[in-house]
Amino acid sequence: MIRKSVFITGASGDIGAKLVERFAQNGYDVVATYNNGSIEKLKNICAKLNVDFKAYKMNIENVEEIESCFKEAFKNSPYIDCVVCNAGISLNEMLLCDMDEQDIDKIININFRGTIYCNKAAVKYFIKQKHGNIINISSIYGLYGGACESVYSATKAGIIGLTKSLALEVASLGIRVNAVAPGFIETKMTAHFTSDEKEKIKDNTPIGRLGNTDDVASACLFLASDEASFITGETINVNGGALRF
Repeated sequence: MIRKSVFITGASGDIGAKLVERFAQNGYDVVATYNNGSIEKLKNICAKLNVDFKAYKMNIENVEEIESCFKEAFKNSPYIDCVVCNAGISLNEMLLCDMDEQDIDKIININFRGTIYCNKAAVKYFIKQKHGNIINISSIYGLYGGACESVYSATKAGIIGLTKSLALEVASLGIRVNAVAPGFIETKMTAHFTSDEKEKIKDNTPIGRLGNTDDVASACLFLASDEASFITGETINVNGGALRF
């Protein structure tokens, strides 16, 4: 029996690292990409779990690097079953009219354009093996928008549109495409919130807490599993029941 592998982008971030850990704990070999940060801890985790770990440095803003990385990963891994497009950024909250062109382009290039090209590359190889599934990481802001997060929200909404459309394109080819839209998750990206801001978020979340990276990883594991074999084109909201903030 060939062991399944998962391909995870943005593995050096908080959610990406947890995805690597949880998939490895569930028996997947791991292919991880990163651009900044360290992946040594992930390498050690996978070694202790006796799963194969391959890491590639990849700038998701560079299409050639994306294509090269996917080519190497699918060439050197026996059976990549799932691709999780997790890489993304959020800059300081700011009115759209105050944002400069460089920051706008960076958010679009990493969050949306990069995700599109990763989906494109994944589908190319999944068609050849007649099976596979893609999980795109969106956000609650992609569903409801966030004040002073207009560009970020637009990219995350675009990911949901991409997910729905691509799922229709490739369903007959044995490929599923879904998205996960986290609410407020305890990561470095939300570390700048004050205690009062966090309490307000909790008050507006029926479950009464902020999410954690395990919550996001659990949703991804479900979508990657055979239990989700009849699910495609969907967005799972991991937000504690919050409708908007």
